[in-house]
Amino acid sequence: MRVARTLLGAAPFLAALLPAALAGAAEGPRYRLELAPGAQEETVYAWSKERCEEWHIPDAPLRAFRDDKGEVVAFASHHRNRALIGDGLDRIRTSCSISFQARNSPDPSQFSDMSWIAATWTKDGRNVYALMHDEYHADRHPGACRFKDGMACWYNVVTAARSRDGGRSFKVDDPPTVVAAPAFRQEVGQGRHRGFFNPSNIVEKDGAWYALIATTGGEGQKGGTCLYRTEDIRDPKAWRAFDGQDFTVRAVDPYREDTAQAKPCQPLKVLPTTVGSITRHEASGQWLAIFHLGPDARQGVAGGRVAYSWSKDLLKWSPLQTFLSHPTMWSKDCGDRERYAYGAVADPASPSRNFETTGDEPYLFMTKMHVAACKLGPQRDLVRIKIRIVKETP
Repeated sequence: MRVARTLLGAAPFLAALLPAALAGAAEGPRYRLELAPGAQEETVYAWSKERCEEWHIPDAPLRAFRDDKGEVVAFASHHRNRALIGDGLDRIRTSCSISFQARNSPDPSQFSDMSWIAATWTKDGRNVYALMHDEYHADRHPGACRFKDGMACWYNVVTAARSRDGGRSFKVDDPPTVVAAPAFRQEVGQGRHRGFFNPSNIVEKDGAWYALIATTGGEGQKGGTCLYRTEDIRDPKAWRAFDGQDFTVRAVDPYREDTAQAKPCQPLKVLPTTVGSITRHEASGQWLAIFHLGPDARQGVAGGRVAYSWSKDLLKWSPLQTFLSHPTMWSKDCGDRERYAYGAVADPASPSRNFETTGDEPYLFMTKMHVAACKLGPQRDLVRIKIRIVKETP
């Protein structure tokens, strides 16, 4: 999972922090993010010690829930999806059992080349509903792409999956039910990565469920991040995207339906790309979105940064603020020893079964990528550091 797509120790982190006061939302209290006092990077999954195979890597933002036995089940998935399981979010350990793996199908209509468990939600801890990030890499299938470069041949959709055993295994419909997809097939527009990517975690609000999904646009669809809602989490066909006025946009399967009936979703302002996580801050009632971004000369950020935004309703978001700067996967500096990606906020003490809420001191979970000879290999760890949400004084 490369689209939208470390911590270097406490002292460099503190030096890297940039001013992060919330701009906008003048009618309410303002909040900022900062490192918690004495915060140190902690390793959650160490590739060198815990891997089940060479490419057993954390390749997506952390998603977690408490199962019906009281254990925490978490995913920071690669395309052979394995869970992290423990009796608390701060005590999860890797499992070598594969919860889901796509079939490496050369047929793009099957949406089963490579798939990542990108979002989960459960009410009872046993029946788990998931959104899958499904990549089709046409360069890996003879005759499917005009180019040889992987990015130029990459086509992506988001589909639905479910588990009946607390996340130990997931199943999809045959073919998978599409939640978000471009209104064209994989051979259209080759030369860039195309489609819908990297769902955020799923959150419940006022009796409905929401997720943010990014798109690179094309063929009448603007690029950006769209908000999706369902009023029945059990029905994968019930997801609808926001059209600028209401949630009316149903995904159209470009291989089985007439794409003339497809409507574009309306990307939300401010949100530039894939969202690592959205969580509701209990004290303020506001939603916090986290982003890992690349270099930005306007911000004076050479290697990349972690940024955040606040919302009261998931539709209107405050201007992005930088929390910290560090090398991300987009860094071009061959002097990097580590790069970071896939930031997600989660609080081990959250009363939510799905870790949808946080107190004032949650953790920022990230993938730490070790760099050798200016290249990223499989040596990647899942790390976390405690952060603090601070109310600004007038």
